[in-house]
Amino acid sequence: MLSRIPALLILLALTVSAELQARDYKVAVRAHHGIESAFAAWQATVDELNKNIVEHTFTLVPIVSLPEITEKGGQGQFDFVLTNPSSFVELEQLYQARALLTLNNKRANTSQTRFGSVIFTHALNKDILKIDDLAGKKLMAVSESAFGGWRVAWLELLEQGFDPLHELGELSFGVTKTQTEVVFSVLKQKVDAGVVRTDQLERMEAAGKIDMRYLRIINNKDIKGFPFFLSTKLFPEWCFAAMKEIPDKVSDQVVKTLLAIKPDQGAARSGKYTGWVKALDYTPVRELLRDLKVEPYHTQ
Repeated sequence: MLSRIPALLILLALTVSAELQARDYKVAVRAHHGIESAFAAWQATVDELNKNIVEHTFTLVPIVSLPEITEKGGQGQFDFVLTNPSSFVELEQLYQARALLTLNNKRANTSQTRFGSVIFTHALNKDILKIDDLAGKKLMAVSESAFGGWRVAWLELLEQGFDPLHELGELSFGVTKTQTEVVFSVLKQKVDAGVVRTDQLERMEAAGKIDMRYLRIINNKDIKGFPFFLSTKLFPEWCFAAMKEIPDKVSDQVVKTLLAIKPDQGAARSGKYTGWVKALDYTPVRELLRDLKVEPYHTQ
């Protein structure tokens, strides 16, 4: 029995050594405003990981397409990911990704850990005042798999008794899969209405890119503590997750580092957030995806 102890100690040492071996961890991020914007927003956050977890390195990997995030997650091409709620649930259900943190967004000098969808039209469209008025009209959303940019609004429309897949005149998705494309398509009257995530319109107006007087919000809701145009329920913000193979020790280091980021630090300012919170409950997101019968529940 005693002769086996050295062998066990060696095995334990090798296991610990493997866990502590320096690695370059890939941090994927959903680049919903494009690759360049993703680097501008999130490189400083990844720099914080490199500065505080010196035994490893971390590399930012922006990915525009949500299906590509799912595909690359299955191929093991990244280790951590910051992505929208439905994208996280896909990675969770298919590849056992683990939710670590929820983004605490800075929006109009408030902190927001929830968001939803905005359904809007051009102010000149006098015949589009409510959801039923969308019948026979052209509506553009960000992409089929966009969460705030489509799926949240899709469920809201269904719950209001309007089936967009059958009652719209045309449903289209952006070529660039970006929020700004949808907004400008409505303003240029290429389509009758659009769907983007909440606070997108306010941010574009604050940047001088649009004038909200030319837009009308459809099905506008008023929720205490949420100061933005809103057409739907609210859901947990973006999730920072670890893929299945990541050691708990490394995940814990990442969580500790990100939770320590203060609102006035460069990382928070670049990412336009006030910080991070421990992962919220993403059950409402799973239920939404089940109700819509979309990935990863499309075969159920």
